Formats: sequence, C-alpha cells, structure tokens
Amino acid sequence: MQGDCLKNAKACFREEKFAIIKAKHTHPEAFANITDQYEITVIIDQNKLGNITYSEFKVDNLSELEKNWKLLTLDVVFSLNTVGILARISGVLAEKGISIMAISAYSRDHFLIREEDISEAIGALKKLGILVE
Repeated sequence: MQGDCLKNAKACFREEKFAIIKAKHTHPEAFANITDQYEITVIIDQNKLGNITYSEFKVDNLSELEKNWKLLTLDVVFSLNTVGILARISGVLAEKGISIMAISAYSRDHFLIREEDISEAIGALKKLGILVE
C-alpha cells in the first residue's frame, strides 16, 4: 500500500442497528443483498424487520438471523488498486477478538461490528490512525 492512507482517516457508525440474515430471497429495503451460488445474505436495519408486510420474507425467508450489529463506514475513497486496507483493519480488530463482517463497495469499505464490541473496536482503530466519529 502506498503511503499510509489510514492515518487521520475518518470513519463513522450509522445510528441504526443491523440484522444479518441468511435468507431465501433478497429484500428491496436492505442495506445490502449479497447473493452467491450458496446463499443469500440480507443486511438490513433491524427496525425494518417489524415493518415487513409480505409474509414470505418474514416467515419463510429467514433461515438464520443475527441482530445488534453496527455499521462502520470508512470515509476514505480508495482506488481499486489499493491493497491491504481490509487486512490492516481486520488484523487489528482480530487481535482484540472482535468479529467483523466486511463489505467492500466500489470505493469505500464498510464493517459490521457487534454492538457490544464498539468501544474496543474504536480503541483498536485509533491505533491505525482512524478517527471514529
């Protein structure tokens, strides 16, 4: 990685708590729907789970469900040639025993972190120079 693009980088947690769902169908209001040949993962504001009006998602669609994840977005635009960001962040969090689910978008990275791990995660990220707002 050229230079230290994490020094003084900003990151912020979204207000919402998110649910991570192993599902049979995608959801149109999800933050992310991830579909591969094995499964569909739906990441959604967990407050929206109670507002779902079509029963096939609510009843038949939920294979597995985990709640109380917070979404951290790294507010740095990376080129597609940037390497090592995920490794550095996941490494420092792994040293603290913090489980994450990473989502790389076109130019930004997002990390789902359990709500109870937020304080410790902020401390670990500060060691990399990341300022969490």
